[in-house]
Amino acid sequence: MNRTQVLAAIAIFSLLVSGVLRGEEPAPPKEEGVSGFQGIVPKQEAAIEKAVAWLAKNQSKDGSWGSNGANGEYRMAMTGLAGLALLSAGITPGRGPYGKNVEEAIRFCLKHQQADGLITTPNDGQSMYGHGFAMTFLAEACGMDIGGELDAKIRECLTKAAKLTAKAQSSWGGWYYSPNSGSDEGSVTITQVQALRACANIGITIPPKVMQNGVLYIHKSQNSDGGVRYTAQSGGQSSPALSAAGAELLLMAGQYDAKETKRVVDYVKKNLNPNATRGYHDFYTNFYGAQAMAQIGGADWERYFDQIRKRLLSSQGTSGQWTGDVGETYCTAIGVMILSLPYGYLPIFQK
Repeated sequence: MNRTQVLAAIAIFSLLVSGVLRGEEPAPPKEEGVSGFQGIVPKQEAAIEKAVAWLAKNQSKDGSWGSNGANGEYRMAMTGLAGLALLSAGITPGRGPYGKNVEEAIRFCLKHQQADGLITTPNDGQSMYGHGFAMTFLAEACGMDIGGELDAKIRECLTKAAKLTAKAQSSWGGWYYSPNSGSDEGSVTITQVQALRACANIGITIPPKVMQNGVLYIHKSQNSDGGVRYTAQSGGQSSPALSAAGAELLLMAGQYDAKETKRVVDYVKKNLNPNATRGYHDFYTNFYGAQAMAQIGGADWERYFDQIRKRLLSSQGTSGQWTGDVGETYCTAIGVMILSLPYGYLPIFQK
């Protein structure tokens, strides 16, 4: 069995265990790629492999990434996102050509947890973003049954990290850029809820009230058009970016039939534009938009994914990277995760 066949077998087993396959006859794929996955075509697989190679080549010696490969800011957030990207492409800790890169990223995150549980790096602004993405990355890696001392260290780290997140929740149910701020806004809230869900998936105890209040925060942030604004505590227009993230949060939380979910899903279907690039926070918007559309499924997902895939394949740099706001690591990691969604490797992105 070659690597592609092994990854295919792992993905099918993951789907069976997660209960996604419920005895329904699968629809025949429109275009079957070299891996045999529905939604993966040869150019897409090649783009993923090229981007993964770029991320591996541009990792710092200490296991981290900055906003532009080995350089730049937001080191913990970039490390969490890049690590998630490698996992989403089927790279497992300590195994295969890039397994060492994943393991080094894990150890970097573990090394930089503070005594209070916050996972951050010195001079890393907006630390709750990095904390949340690192938590999600570590939980997804731990879910791959890596075993041994590394598994135990990850679980210890995540137990402390989850307590910090719970303590940092505002009275409105959200989170802000730094812990203990007492304030909140939508994008950080979504990062924390997804991280907590990833932790819960591997058995880390999360107080139900914390998750419930996080979901309610999105309800409170909705406008009359169904979209989500920047913060629940103030007015403002609906944002396609935060609405896409809010839709993913509600769907990830299993709120499929809630009226709030239906309203924000309708808003996202009308306003999510995979080809918009300016003034749109496009990589962020499509990162969460793609996750939400994958959960919505059906013709809406197929139509959207066909467009975003074409855009990503046509805009990838010659070395495998994507470029945009926040930097190459950010855009490349998100590009990999969007294109890898049909693989279904990461439980946090599954329905």
